[in-house]
Amino acid sequence: MMSFPQSISLTITNHCNLRCRMCGQWGLEGYIRCNPEGLQYELTLADWQRVVDELADHDIPSLLLRGGEVFLFPQIVELLEYIHARGIFISIDTNGTMLARYAEDIVRIGRMHLTISVDGPEQVHDAVRGVPGTFQRLKAGVARIAELEARGDDQISRSICFTISQYNYRYLGVMPEVARTLGLGAIAIVPYYYFPEKVGRQYEAELGGLGCQAYSWAGFHHEDSGVDFEEFQQQYRQYLATLGEIYSYPYMPLDEDQYRDWFADAWTPVGYPHCLNVEKLIDIQPDGAANFCVDFVDYSFGNIKDATIETLWNGERAERFRRYRRERPLAVCHRCGAKYMSQSWSAYGSAGIP
Repeated sequence: MMSFPQSISLTITNHCNLRCRMCGQWGLEGYIRCNPEGLQYELTLADWQRVVDELADHDIPSLLLRGGEVFLFPQIVELLEYIHARGIFISIDTNGTMLARYAEDIVRIGRMHLTISVDGPEQVHDAVRGVPGTFQRLKAGVARIAELEARGDDQISRSICFTISQYNYRYLGVMPEVARTLGLGAIAIVPYYYFPEKVGRQYEAELGGLGCQAYSWAGFHHEDSGVDFEEFQQQYRQYLATLGEIYSYPYMPLDEDQYRDWFADAWTPVGYPHCLNVEKLIDIQPDGAANFCVDFVDYSFGNIKDATIETLWNGERAERFRRYRRERPLAVCHRCGAKYMSQSWSAYGSAGIP
């Protein structure tokens, strides 16, 4: 019997207008920054509409749009309108810098959630993002959406994603106040990925055994996390103590001991080793390549330009990777948060995974 993925990620563009220091795509060793020629092979609006049609035909209720920066896709408004017309709820990961430009379209179309990356108070955020004025641009965009909502138009849910890295962890404690300043009522905090070269080389060997060349890990190359845990712990406790009415969304529900292990070294497993993405999630890259992981996109099990999602999902190449991943984590899996896209940790037990 043919199956179909339930969690859908469409990485509609790898173009980005920022150069975030912790980014695996556009950071100093980012795999897009180091190989920009791949940017010329992105799908057209018609290609994405065909993907959306298949999702709608399978009654998929929601999908995630991500990048790069989503609002750099040339026909983003047309795509949002098309997805909305097919009855699918839209979640968007964005750096927020283009929200003011598209605020009227966003509120008009409605039925979407915006996850806006914020890395700290203004000076810290701009330093991490690599472009001055970034914080003020996202602030203006969020304010414009709120202004339009106040006129009685549709409400757009929105939240902050704060990526905990060596560049901003000392400011985690002030993030509830930053959220209040922006008028945003929810925050998800996620630790950034880091991989010493030894981990990366092991990952390369593992994927080599699957007939695939690994390259994405180099974008997250750091020999250590750069995070002093005791200082992080103080910031984390301040964050929790000052949340007040701000909702801390438990995307990665780590406790202090798990954070300690996460930042201590890249080899110590944190939480369950299993990944339900191989059973539930598909990510389509800008060139049409299908994979199971939005962050480590090396292993593709086909291209939607050549076949339907259903055919790719049930194909031998997809099943080959599933069999491998069910038995063992890859070297990078101990520091990957993408598995939480399809299920939270609490769901592993109900899924029958020990």
